[in-house]
Amino acid sequence: MASERVPPRRVTLRRPSLARLAVGVGLVLFVVVLFVVWFVVRVEVEANHILVLVNKTGKAIPAELADEFSDQVVLYPELVKAIAARAGESEERVRTRYKGIRYEWLGEGRYFYNPYSYRREVMPATQISDNEVGVLIRKFGKPLPFPKTVATELDERGPVAEILSPGRHNINLLAYDVQKFPAIKIPEGHRGVVTLLSGADPQRKNTYTVEPGEKGVQRKLRRPGLEYYNPYLERIEIIDLRSHKYDMVGNDAIQFPSNDSFTITIEGTIEWAIMEDRAAEVLVAYGDEDDILNKVILPNARSISRIEGSKLPAREFISGTTRLAFQTHFYEQLRDECHKQGIQILAAVVRDIQPPAEIAALISQREQADQEIERSTNEMEEARSQARLVEQQELQERNRQLGDTRREVVSVVKQAEQRKVVAVTDANRAFEVARLHLEAATKEAAAMLSRGSAEAHVVLLEFTAKAEPLKQAVSAFGDGETYAQLFFLEKIAPSIRSILSNTEGPFADIFRQFQDFRPVQKEGGDQ
Repeated sequence: MASERVPPRRVTLRRPSLARLAVGVGLVLFVVVLFVVWFVVRVEVEANHILVLVNKTGKAIPAELADEFSDQVVLYPELVKAIAARAGESEERVRTRYKGIRYEWLGEGRYFYNPYSYRREVMPATQISDNEVGVLIRKFGKPLPFPKTVATELDERGPVAEILSPGRHNINLLAYDVQKFPAIKIPEGHRGVVTLLSGADPQRKNTYTVEPGEKGVQRKLRRPGLEYYNPYLERIEIIDLRSHKYDMVGNDAIQFPSNDSFTITIEGTIEWAIMEDRAAEVLVAYGDEDDILNKVILPNARSISRIEGSKLPAREFISGTTRLAFQTHFYEQLRDECHKQGIQILAAVVRDIQPPAEIAALISQREQADQEIERSTNEMEEARSQARLVEQQELQERNRQLGDTRREVVSVVKQAEQRKVVAVTDANRAFEVARLHLEAATKEAAAMLSRGSAEAHVVLLEFTAKAEPLKQAVSAFGDGETYAQLFFLEKIAPSIRSILSNTEGPFADIFRQFQDFRPVQKEGGDQ
């Protein structure tokens, strides 16, 4: 059976319709646009970051404002208002249609900005730590007028008066610089003296402190703690208000002449502190603690010591009463003088007063004599008290015996009277002995004082006797140099005479050579 032949199948190709082509092209364009938008236009702003836009395309600053704002690249609010007023446009349109750095920033999130029209700057937020303070440095605006140091107006360029406290701050770093400074710690017992670097001129001139808000040193002090301040606006100096002690010992002891021209040395301690209500004035007028000590306290202490010490002879400084009076006057006058200069004197103690060595022994002997007299006087008083005590005891005994028995009245009375006589005699004898001791001590003290005075007078006469002939001899020769030459020649003349008169020795041999010289005979009889 013959197989049947199957005719070949004809395939017909259809042209795609325009609708399907448009859908395909649209799908491709959509994918391309989606790719561009997602990978080119999209901007992701992460946490703790901000987005700042820079208009790359658009209009320039109008010519009418070119002179005033020619150097401005930030579209800050005052500039935007000026352009809007000149161009007759809205402020929002100016921000988006003019070239420059946008002043406003955008927070965390997703944004879509064309990179052809905008430069997109993602920058971290500014972090200020706990012990720091931030200061904004404005890059736009008008230059600061002299003598301002900080910008107080919104359109002024330079350091901004307000500070950034610790924490996070979203700052446009294309419009501002941020400078960080350490906060200043004011310890307990201290205060901060504030100097305002920018402000109104003081109304009162030539004063150490000024009124609040005026440029200069402020009277109000900063309390202890962590102080956040703008170093472009303020300067803070720490001053110590605690008490200070200064020991006047050794080379620091005070020396002054007494009334009789002897040098007295005193050692002591001065405790002082700065008055809080005048701390700013003291810091400006004198300086720190060392300056206050050297410029106020020690000069006053030396001056008062010399004035008070010159009123008394040297021997008075040995007495405890005189020393106490000197210390009292020293403290009161030093306290009053330093109080006028803003310094409080808490204590001024004189621990030791050293008289000159040449009179210390004599004064010590006098003090011992005074003590001996006082001791003898005390013994006399004790003897009198003892006599009165014995008398009272005997009277009590007599009264007791009289109360016990009436029969022995006469005998007891006589015995009591006899004992009384004996006791009184003993007491009188003791009194007389004490009196004799007192007289002897008084005479001995007078003799010691006379002997000391005589010895001092003899020493004075000896030095006077030695000095007077020398004075007369110098006066006779007109001046000390001529007299010294005479004195030198008198001392050396015997030695020269002895040398010249001595026929033995090397010096005499020189002259002996001349004596032994004989002339030589020449030929022809000539000599």
